Amino acid sequence: MQSQNKLPVSREAVRILALSIGAREAARRLGMKESTLLSWSHRLKWKLPRRKVGRPPLHLKVSPGDVLLDYKRRGGLTRTDMYKAAAGAAERLARHV
Repeated sequence: MQSQNKLPVSREAVRILALSIGAREAARRLGMKESTLLSWSHRLKWKLPRRKVGRPPLHLKVSPGDVLLDYKRRGGLTRTDMYKAAAGAAERLARHV
């Protein structure tokens, strides 16, 4: 039984949307429970495409080899190490002035 504030949903329209953008995303956009849409797809034997789940691949701006070369060029010090050394030197200099 449909509640009064929800419009009736055409299962064929839901199937077409699920085929194009995926079952879970279609359920989110239509404001229905994901479990309902997934049950329909299983019960009515919709052949939905498998979607990759998880994070998209990370696109690095700098290659790991370049980072390693920069690390070695600084004598094996990280930026935090260099900042701490500079802060310590500044404090020692301030005490002597």
